[in-house]
Formats: sequence, C-alpha cells, structure tokens
Amino acid sequence: MKRIICIFLLVCPFLRLLAQVNPDVKPSTLVFHVFYDDFKTARQIHTMGLGSVLRNNLWTNIGDMQMGFGANYLKGITKHIDFIASMDGSSTDYLYKNGLYNGSNKFLLDVNAGVNIKLLSDQYTVVPYLSTGAGFSLYKSQTGFYIPMGVGLQFNIFHDAFVFTDMLYKRELTSDLAHHLEYSIGIGASFGKKKPKPVPPPVIPVTVIKADTPVIAKIPVKNIIISVTDELTGLPLPSVEVSLNGPNGKLTAKTDTNGHVVFSDIKAADYIISGTLHGIATTSQSIAKNSFDTADKAININITHNDPRFTLAGVVINKTTNQPEIKVTVSLINLTQSSSIDTYNQPGDGSFNFQLEPNSDFTISGKKGGFISNIEKVTTKGLNRSTTLYVKLQLGIEEALPDKTIKLSNIYYDLGSSKIRNSASSDLEKLAKFLIDNPGLKIEIDSHTDSRGTAKRNLLLSQARAQAVVAYLQKQGISKTRLIPKGFGATKLVNGCKPGVKCTEAQHEQNRRTEFKVIVK
Repeated sequence: MKRIICIFLLVCPFLRLLAQVNPDVKPSTLVFHVFYDDFKTARQIHTMGLGSVLRNNLWTNIGDMQMGFGANYLKGITKHIDFIASMDGSSTDYLYKNGLYNGSNKFLLDVNAGVNIKLLSDQYTVVPYLSTGAGFSLYKSQTGFYIPMGVGLQFNIFHDAFVFTDMLYKRELTSDLAHHLEYSIGIGASFGKKKPKPVPPPVIPVTVIKADTPVIAKIPVKNIIISVTDELTGLPLPSVEVSLNGPNGKLTAKTDTNGHVVFSDIKAADYIISGTLHGIATTSQSIAKNSFDTADKAININITHNDPRFTLAGVVINKTTNQPEIKVTVSLINLTQSSSIDTYNQPGDGSFNFQLEPNSDFTISGKKGGFISNIEKVTTKGLNRSTTLYVKLQLGIEEALPDKTIKLSNIYYDLGSSKIRNSASSDLEKLAKFLIDNPGLKIEIDSHTDSRGTAKRNLLLSQARAQAVVAYLQKQGISKTRLIPKGFGATKLVNGCKPGVKCTEAQHEQNRRTEFKVIVK
C-alpha cells in the first residue's frame, strides 16, 4: 500500500499538467494500475455461495492474494460509455479448478477489452460504473478466454486526470482457466487532445429600413431547459413528468437519465413549470415574458422533488443467459407494514422501480410462467435519506425446463439428521412460491450426500432429507401428489471425492446438495 501511495504522489503533478477542460466524451486516456488477484474467495463463493462466505468471514486477506501491475487505454464512445482495453501481468500461484495450486510463481498475462458503463457523465467528481467485455489469459502453456464483469468508481481529480478503483469477476469460458476476483486501483490522464479552435463571433446583418416601410416585430423564441433534482440529496431524477403550462395550453415530457427535459422553440409568454414523480408533485417555477428579452439561446430552470421514501432501482436477470428477462411480474412485500405491491418490469432492459418506506424490511420476487425466481431481501433500516436515494437490486430468475436439474442452495440439516433447521434458506421459500405460481407442474426432489459414511446409511439419510423437503412444501399448501422425493446417497458425486480420496470440507459440501427438476407428465 505504501508503494501505491508513493506512485500516486509522484504522478499527480504530471497529471495536472496534462489535464484540460472536461469534455462531454472522455478523450484518449492512459491509466497505470496495481491489482490483486483473488482466486480463493472466488472459488469459495462458487462452491459455498456468497452468503455463506460473508456470514463466515471467509473473504481472503490481501496478504494472501496475488499482486501485479497493468495498463489501461480508455476512449469515450458516448458520455456514459467508455471503451477500455487492459493488459495485466503478475507472478502467480495459480489456483486450478480442482482446488490445487500450481506450486511455484509463474508469469500470468491477461489481456481484455470491453466497456465501462457509467451511471453519471465525467462532469461529476465521483462516477460509479459497471464493466464487462472479453479477455484472454496465458499461464505457462495454458491459454483460454474469460468474461470480466465488475463495478468501480472513477474520481475526477484534475479535470482530465482520473483515479480508478474497481473489482472484477473474471468468469472462465474455457476449461484450462479458473474464475477469480481482481481488485485494482490506478491513476491516469488523457493525452493527444487538441485545443478547440476559437469560434469567430457571429455576423449580425444590418437591415436598412426605408422610412415608408412598416416594421414587423418578431416574437422571441427560445429553448426552455428544465432540470429536476432530489431535494434531499441533490441527485438528478429521471422519468419525472414535467409540464409547461402557457397561453396556448400544456406541453408535457419526461426527464432523461440526467434529470433534464428540453422544450424547443417556445415563443415568448408567461409560463408555469411543474412536475410529478411517484404521485408526488415537484416544486413549480414561473417564467415571465420579459425573460425572453435576452441574448441567451435558452432559459434554464431547476425544480426539486421531495419524497421521503427511497427508490428501489432493480433489473430482472435470466440466470442462464445473464441477459435481462422481460414480461416478469415483480412483487414487493413490506414485512414491517404488512403491505404488498406488484409491478410489471420494463421491456427491453428488464428494469423495475418501487418506492421503499423508511425503517422497513422488504422481500422482492418475480413471477413468470415456467420460471423460478429468487427471493431477495432489502432493508431501509439504518439508511439516511439525506445521503441515499437509490437502493440497487438484481433479481435473478431461471427457467425450469422439463428434466433440467436446478440446485437449491444452503438448505441446512442437523448433523447426520434429516431435520431441516429453522434457518432454512430462501431457496425453499422460492421453490414453494414456484409451485404455487405454476399449479400444473409436478417435480422430483433429489437429495445427495458426500461419500463419508456407509453407502446404506447415506442412501437412507438422503431419502429422509428429500422427504423432509416434501413435508416442508406440504406445510406451504403444496399437494403431496405433485412431489416425488428421491434419495441418491453418494451415488452421483459432482467431483472426485470418492471413499478413500482426501478432500477439503468445501469439496465434500459440493456433493451434499438438494436439487429439483420438473417432471414431464
């Protein structure tokens, strides 16, 4: 960390010399960064689930990660999308999929290209962004491809000088690679930007009016640019319905992602501007006719919106394709106030929004024929509305095709017992909801154990655990005739942990699983 701070202090004066006026679209930018590869945490998340890793504090310490250096090239495509190409190099003990390290430091080369999707433009000091793309890795004689996905923050320090910090999840596409996490921090500046040419002043034509020629007064026309912000946080608000009321009636339009709306070529008159969002009115502003008697081409107006609730900004993602899933009914239940509301997610991007009451707990789930939805939990307890407006959420759903096996994660039993603990995971809840939402379907519930213990005992135990899931579902109102429990013991291991093979607890846990599949009638 001391080395990173020293590099940062030495480079900052150089960056200040390079910095120019911030444009709408990022110019060519070169970034140097230091990173840490985290194979162990990614493997534990893959085998045990993110929730289990967080609950048991299993995140890898930075001293156990693999350090390296790299460079990035960025170029703006639009003001919200930057192209990025990266090259990373490190001396690495590579953790393979079988849980074994390579055992010696070898050079790992990563090259990838993709886009940074920025939630704000570069005119803001702090810009959150999402990253995705495609990459290539070379380690010893093994090569392969992966998909980098991540989140990050861009800090604009001297106009066109930036500090980047992000976390990437590199998911392998070929069998020779292992997925892993990468955390990085880097500094960079734009280069090669030409200074804008001076714009000559406009030529104002001189009109000679004869004494007997009548003068016809021209009514001034201007654009009216309206911005809408959240009164408590100052953040721009999209999708606000703004009204411009004047002598010739009312014009309406919705604000864009930056909270702006433009009414073009408006003739001079007296106007009233107002708006509504989520059923709550904004402040209103008036424009007097004499406001048009200026040399400016536009009139800029700001109005504010005050809603004490938080905004849940969500998107429904298909867990198989990792693409937005549309035509999904999304349900929000306020557990604290015992209320519920449904909405239909947007076509195209699969997004949805809810207003969340303060100091409340919520569950969110989706409904679509033939799909099983996650049940996500959100809380506004402890959130400060004066600093937080949006609560982000990604809701995963998966199509339950006939004979497709779907794993149910984190179903807890007492040791050596078939009794389900009271802390049963939300996967049992979502299975019950799936069966209620699809009353015509019949499923097979499969339970598996690891290879420890006798084959006979494991077979009996797995059958008893499958029966316990059936009993749980019956208590939720599901008919037993729709449920077929089957125990397989250790006959269908997902890895090589057979009797006599030494395996880690995490590897054994992969085999202790409960699954289900839809049965074709």
